[in-house]
Amino acid sequence: MAGGYDVTFPLVPKTGEEASLKTLSAPDERSLNYGLSVELLQAPFFKLEQRLSRRIPAPLRERIVVARKLATYGFFCYEFHAVSVYWSVSCIEMALKLRFTEGQPASIRLAKGKQNSEVPLHQLESHLRRGWRIPGMPDFNYSFKALLAWAFEAGLLPSDIAIPIQEVTAGYANRFELEIFPEWARERGLLPDQRVTLADIRACLGKLSDTQRAELTANPAKVLTDELPNFRNEMAHPRFYSFVVVPGAAVRASDLLTNLVSCLWPDSGDCVPGPENKEGG
Repeated sequence: MAGGYDVTFPLVPKTGEEASLKTLSAPDERSLNYGLSVELLQAPFFKLEQRLSRRIPAPLRERIVVARKLATYGFFCYEFHAVSVYWSVSCIEMALKLRFTEGQPASIRLAKGKQNSEVPLHQLESHLRRGWRIPGMPDFNYSFKALLAWAFEAGLLPSDIAIPIQEVTAGYANRFELEIFPEWARERGLLPDQRVTLADIRACLGKLSDTQRAELTANPAKVLTDELPNFRNEMAHPRFYSFVVVPGAAVRASDLLTNLVSCLWPDSGDCVPGPENKEGG
């Protein structure tokens, strides 16, 4: 394509199915059923944004504002609450990428097998995706999961951080019961290799010793690192249904977002841990 981007909008005859401004500005009945006003929807987001340091990058702050606006417009289009949740999670990934590159040199030395190369910082992600690695960081591939693991390992995020997004903790609990624990138990001969029922799995869980339970216990850092990318992927790449949440879910996603950002760019003591949120087997 020559000459840049097309910024025009196609003007076509109206079909008669277009919604009017009056219709678009009518509250969604589901929002009214919660007893919410458009002002009440906004209040918790503004309260959470007060945590944010003045040091956070401007593009990230602007994106966080959009997450709040999406939730606000959920008053008129209920599905926007889910879009706000997704946007907040995408802000977390953006924040991690910005924080990782902060303070890095203009070029990064990389290795791939016996090959060595030095690439500009702006090409780091594409090279890591193609199998190049930063010396001393063999597992870091710039994925969302790798960025979360890096932030926890670097001490930028506390391992007992609160996880207010219920879908994340529930998702990990489900995977633990149906995937993580059965695989662990089969490796130790506690469950047969052939097909087992949920009752078999739960019975096996009930027979574990305290030592075995301790081995299986995951702290919030592991739960978040393993499950938040899965949650993002379910929203971004749906197969059978569109993700729908209650209005409070958007607030909880914003809660996690602003807490993580406060940890990555703290003013002083802004990071909020949550030992009460620890997940176990």
